Amino acid sequence: MVLAKRLNHHHQALILSYAVRSFCMGDNFMPALNHRLQQTIIDADGCYLTSDELRPLETYFETYQKRLEVYQQISQHSNALVLAALKKFARVHPDVIQKSGKRCQFDMTQVLRYIALSILLDDEFMFQEKMMFWLDTMLRAHRKQEVCAKAYHYLQEVIQETMSVKVNEMVRPFITLVSESLQPYR
Repeated sequence: MVLAKRLNHHHQALILSYAVRSFCMGDNFMPALNHRLQQTIIDADGCYLTSDELRPLETYFETYQKRLEVYQQISQHSNALVLAALKKFARVHPDVIQKSGKRCQFDMTQVLRYIALSILLDDEFMFQEKMMFWLDTMLRAHRKQEVCAKAYHYLQEVIQETMSVKVNEMVRPFITLVSESLQPYR
């Protein structure tokens, strides 16, 4: 295996140890690996991982550089992306921006931050568990989901207009998830 050749046993043990430790420290600590890899490591307790079980770990490391680049691009442009999206949104809903503009900016920035982190960790589950539950609960409680869905549509537009294809491809599924979750219950 490519990964096994690149990492000696000491490095493999350190990576797995760190991943398990971060997982076991609770919800307040950001995991080192994604949910699927953590579960694989936990399930393998007391035995060695098979070649099939190691394959997702290898893929995780092989795609890391691309995910890191996207994470860095999002983090560098996050504020500008959010402000540009809210500027477009303000043309359609100036009343919402006037009343709740700062809160919209904060929420959208948090969502974009979690999108970036979920891309870096290659972990949609973490995004759904840590961000979507909170966002959905907040917006439904305040009955703002339909209006906010439009704001996230503008965020996707701004990302598509200003960021690389690589960033677009990796961010789009998360924005779609946000938009779909903000649709009214039927």
